[in-house]
Amino acid sequence: MNKKSIVRTILLALVLVLGFVSCERRPLHDMVEKVRIRVKVNVKAVTNVTTDIYNPRIPVPPITTDMMRVMVYDPSTHNLLTQSFISDKEIDAEGNEVLSGDLNISFGDYDFLIYNFDTPTTQVSNENNEDKIIAYTSEISEAMRRRYFGTKADGATTFNYDDLTINYEPDHLLVANRHQYNVSPHDTVVVINAEAGTVVDSYYIQIRVEGAQYMAADGATAVISGLSPSNRFGLNLRTEEPSAAVIFDLVKSIDDNIPGENKDVICAVFNTFGKIEHVPSDLHVTFNVIDVSGRLQTYDTSLNEIFQTDEAKYHHWLLINEVFRINPPEVGEQGKGGFQPQVDDWVEEQGEIVL
Repeated sequence: MNKKSIVRTILLALVLVLGFVSCERRPLHDMVEKVRIRVKVNVKAVTNVTTDIYNPRIPVPPITTDMMRVMVYDPSTHNLLTQSFISDKEIDAEGNEVLSGDLNISFGDYDFLIYNFDTPTTQVSNENNEDKIIAYTSEISEAMRRRYFGTKADGATTFNYDDLTINYEPDHLLVANRHQYNVSPHDTVVVINAEAGTVVDSYYIQIRVEGAQYMAADGATAVISGLSPSNRFGLNLRTEEPSAAVIFDLVKSIDDNIPGENKDVICAVFNTFGKIEHVPSDLHVTFNVIDVSGRLQTYDTSLNEIFQTDEAKYHHWLLINEVFRINPPEVGEQGKGGFQPQVDDWVEEQGEIVL
């Protein structure tokens, strides 16, 4: 081997050695594309009449959901980045509902706001901003006003429906959130666990009645004013102005705790966005009963003192220790019904009908 060949061989060997030294195999990390969302709907933690029932004869609708909406916000601007829906449902060992699903998202810091998407009366707006997103219910229709507040048997009452905005009662809105949650670029599947609770309060209300036999079937309602109209649930903040009124149906029942023979009551479990704690408001209720003649009879009372009782604070029971006396229909009125025509006299006539 000549001198030139020896130099060439030495240079080639040096290149190969340098190549082995500088080359190192490293694992490749792709940024995460899918986040697994797991939401525990813990209805047992809800403090309302579903966990402490006063009247076991009154059925309480279960708080449940089959679909939840996942909102992802920018923590710095609180603006919406993306959204998805989760509906894979199972029941855990404690009997709580657990919903889960997948969300495509890159790495970064996020605020997650999750709520159920199957509420018939509760509506949501301003979804594009976490601080402004709000839950509310609509005002009842004029047709429903006429249905509930037809002809009054005793004239005008102290409660003026014409000047009052009356809304539907809200359905329970189950809300969970996680703030400043970091999704790392080194993660694969990220599981975000969050526990959901309702932002809607439930109460049991009742009043004693005399003359329950004069009530028409399915003809009793109540209107409560002075309540919060909505909830900015991204902040879990009840709104205060203007205060709202809600309407709901009542049923006839009995209360075994009432002394004496007459234990008749009209009662209900109803939902509301809540009592406004630190703002003075006139908490007022009007009970409306359609009697068997189709006439409206009403009873008005204040709830300000009742909301201060231990039963209201700790159990959400509004027990009104007053009596709503339902007057018997006027002579000739019973059995007519509000929309039933009555024929007083028959007149017989004879004639020909031309076809």
